[in-house]
Amino acid sequence: MKEICESILKSNGKIRYVGIINRFGRTITGRLREGIRPFFRQEEARNEFFITAIRESMRSSFTESLGRNHFTLTIHDKVKLVSFMYNDNIIYISIDATASYDEIVGIVNDAKRILA
Repeated sequence: MKEICESILKSNGKIRYVGIINRFGRTITGRLREGIRPFFRQEEARNEFFITAIRESMRSSFTESLGRNHFTLTIHDKVKLVSFMYNDNIIYISIDATASYDEIVGIVNDAKRILA
């Protein structure tokens, strides 16, 4: 699984971090781009991943009503965060704040191709 994170990370220079988390928000594996300083402290990362896992799980319950959720995008001043389900896990990608929406869609599509 570490190789998956590495491949996604290499797919676009604006990706800061790629992680795979389980449905309880625990990190299975993750890769931070070399030279990048994380924004989160360890406890903050745990909380963020837990919240992301809950959100993604809750969204899956709306699949019948709304259709499949392709990805979730959260935009902050310093970073853009993308998450989506992959089998029973969640792919979590941190992207540079300067990335456009089209670049983000490209990153998600590339990640899904790598995961296929």
